[in-house]
Amino acid sequence: MADASPPAVRRARAFRFRLTAPRIPEHALQKQICDVLRLEIAPPGRVSRDGVVWWSIDIADYGGDVPGIRIGRGMVAGVPDLFFVYRGQAYLVELKTSDGVLSAGQISLASAVLSAQAHFGVATSAEGLLEILDGWQIPRRRRLRDQGT
Repeated sequence: MADASPPAVRRARAFRFRLTAPRIPEHALQKQICDVLRLEIAPPGRVSRDGVVWWSIDIADYGGDVPGIRIGRGMVAGVPDLFFVYRGQAYLVELKTSDGVLSAGQISLASAVLSAQAHFGVATSAEGLLEILDGWQIPRRRRLRDQGT
């Protein structure tokens, strides 16, 4: 069936359509980054040959059906996605998509982490996480390198 709309209306409809890169949901980003960490450091919960251990905690449904139970067990909003321990120091990283923003709970907990003299960072990609780890001088295997090298 042919479109009976005037040509200007058809052009306006066509103009509104734009190709955009797919948005990677935060869950998929975290899975991708955890796969990179398995290659670069060690499996989660295992100490690497350089003495680094990492893991993630998912409390995405923090409120849950009965939030009082979780709060009573010490769960707080804003807990970062990734935890690293190296040489007795704690390193915490929040993962965000490129258009994500930190929530009030995440900002509050980041402030508390930094006040306790631990380390806190925000990564929006696997490459960004590796840059953070390198900046903190956390050893990794360097299996993944920049595309230009």
